[in-house]
Amino acid sequence: MRILLWHGWLLEGSGSNVATARVAEHLRAAGHDVLLLCQERHPERYPWIDAFGAVDEGGPSQLTDNAAASSSGRCVLLRPRIGSMIPVFVIDRYEGFDRVRRFVDLSEDELESYLRTNVHALRAAAAWHATEITFTGHAIPGAAIGRRALGPKRYVAKIHGSDIEYAVRIQERYRELAREGLEAARAVVGPTADVLARCSALVPGIQALVRTVAPGVEVSAFRPRPRTEALMEAADLLDTDADTARGRPSSIDAEVERALDLRDAGALDALAETYDQAVPEPDAAQRLRRLAGTRGPIVGYLGKLIPQKGVELMLQGHRGARHPAHGLVVGFGSNREWLAALAIALERGDAAGLEWLREVRGMPIEEVGLGPPHDAGERDVTFTGRLDHRYAPEALAAMDVMVTPSILPEAFGMVAAEGAAAGALPLVARHSGLGEVGATLEAAIERPGLLTFEPGPGAVARLAAGLDRVLELPPHERAELRRAVSAFVGREWTWERTAAGLLAAAGAG
Repeated sequence: MRILLWHGWLLEGSGSNVATARVAEHLRAAGHDVLLLCQERHPERYPWIDAFGAVDEGGPSQLTDNAAASSSGRCVLLRPRIGSMIPVFVIDRYEGFDRVRRFVDLSEDELESYLRTNVHALRAAAAWHATEITFTGHAIPGAAIGRRALGPKRYVAKIHGSDIEYAVRIQERYRELAREGLEAARAVVGPTADVLARCSALVPGIQALVRTVAPGVEVSAFRPRPRTEALMEAADLLDTDADTARGRPSSIDAEVERALDLRDAGALDALAETYDQAVPEPDAAQRLRRLAGTRGPIVGYLGKLIPQKGVELMLQGHRGARHPAHGLVVGFGSNREWLAALAIALERGDAAGLEWLREVRGMPIEEVGLGPPHDAGERDVTFTGRLDHRYAPEALAAMDVMVTPSILPEAFGMVAAEGAAAGALPLVARHSGLGEVGATLEAAIERPGLLTFEPGPGAVARLAAGLDRVLELPPHERAELRRAVSAFVGREWTWERTAAGLLAAAGAG
């Protein structure tokens, strides 16, 4: 079939980016002719993309063949010409764009210009491709773009979660835009019942259209392996990564400690501007090799270091658990230096410092995370900086427990599924689609309550207790549970099943 995917952003970094890439790849592998519209700046890096170019109302241009491996299908990527501004749900950096603006901050003229250019590009691309089925990404803006470009019932709308929480719920204009696009869709697909229910509450006219299609995991990459092997492979890959030179130097730790002692919030914020946050830290390989040489379990986190993700809960829960474990934090974001300050305060038993972090940063600090101070110079949490999706299989395989403590609603909890596939036991906050993922895994291994904890006040104590429940299991039992969650994901949450589910939702499966 001729299938078109519209996605407004890149092919890596966020869950929806990765999902779009994997769906396109697996539809191509299944023999379909795929046209992918997105803003990816480096399509040549993807061997499943056969050709790439740009598109506007005049149709495709600058088509270039890629050195892609042969397959039964074909995938062409076209980048809509939208100008120098890109709207997003959460601020991040985007190569090739001078301005990155949140949807909620757009003027009416900016929003209409963005919609209009994408409508023209989608209409021209679909005509050129002779598209039979179109999938649009996110409740806004994709669904409305699909309706304006193609007409009612000519597209399937995929929602993800960030669109709901960071735009539709916040502004009436986006509820209207979502209503325009979703009510006219052939079907509205979401990764969990929870996110579909949240969307339906805001756009009541779509209840009869909703379909649940879980995202997948690249199970050939995310698989259990020995911890030392996983950490050493990640370290070896880091040795070849030239980007680490731009990352956070380890000398900043002393500056963080000084800022904490002086109660200097401005200094902590300023430190984050002195290096490139979106790359691995220069000492990351050395730190992973050192971690590979240790004994005892690893409790880890992988994701963005922003307040919404609740990394503060993980650091305190790890410190407050009775069972000793090493901490591993993989990620980047605006909270990096504040989390470093938190880790230092926890390590040295600094109650006054923790109280300051609570007052000036609003961190959810609980006394349970304050244990006795460590020996001078000892660090029990390893930070790596950003390790992109190439590193995720190894990073997750090295973790005995992977904590996903998100505070705000999640559509699915992709990293929890990937962690489970890699043999890390997920411990997730029991809310939204994230809790749905945790409950599904608990049911699969017949261990209710083992992989989830209740959010809200007192969450640190409950997270610490959850860590102890898992880490105090006999080693053979924990190993069996790790194999069981991995096997479940390998059966139920694959990209092949996701692609087939999307086609079925469109009435083509």
